[in-house]
Amino acid sequence: MHIVTRVINLLFPQVCLNCSYIIPENEDLCDECYQKIDFLNQNYCNLCGCIITNNTNLCGKCIADPPSFSRLRSAFAYNADSKNMIISLKFFDNINYVKTYAKWMYEKNGDIFVGVDSIVPVPLHRWRLFQRKYNQAALLAKAVSCLSNIPCQIFAVKRSINTHTQTGLSTKQREANVKRAFVVTDRDVVRDKILLLIDDVVTTGATVKYCAQALKSCGAAEVRVLTLARTTAR
Repeated sequence: MHIVTRVINLLFPQVCLNCSYIIPENEDLCDECYQKIDFLNQNYCNLCGCIITNNTNLCGKCIADPPSFSRLRSAFAYNADSKNMIISLKFFDNINYVKTYAKWMYEKNGDIFVGVDSIVPVPLHRWRLFQRKYNQAALLAKAVSCLSNIPCQIFAVKRSINTHTQTGLSTKQREANVKRAFVVTDRDVVRDKILLLIDDVVTTGATVKYCAQALKSCGAAEVRVLTLARTTAR
């Protein structure tokens, strides 16, 4: 059995999730990528999750205009050093590392799971799902559900409008694009519940803002947000 394992490892070596460089077994990233990727250990806003100074809990934007979710956490910063993982997951059918991504999300943000009743993924429109074949947010949500032992409500929310991709849009355009896109399919599933909304990446926050807003409008007691990555520029 040991020989078979060695042969398999030789033919299919472990590679870095970000750059595909061959790495030792039981590792997720090569040393260089591990040093480059920002796993968001800094102080961050308790609501939106952006990086802030150490002497405050909320950023100025959230104080002035609080979002519909109560807090947002992410595993790592989305930037030039980490974008290969997101692009590969989102656009190139590379779902091999979903369990590892979910592990990062879960282990680095344990406090956000306390008291959560259900996990809900940000949905894709049915035509986008048909084209892509999978919803990466749903895959992450299922994997996080297994780690946390919290039930996952895959179909709690649907995207009723086939919105344009958010890539390349300004903040105002992103807001307009998704403002009325989300509909709760079963109010009993969300009413009076603390929900954890899962997505792959947050940039301006427009998608999670309006998805959370739809859940709150149907009686959710609280909506928290957990993503694999987020931009940190503000």
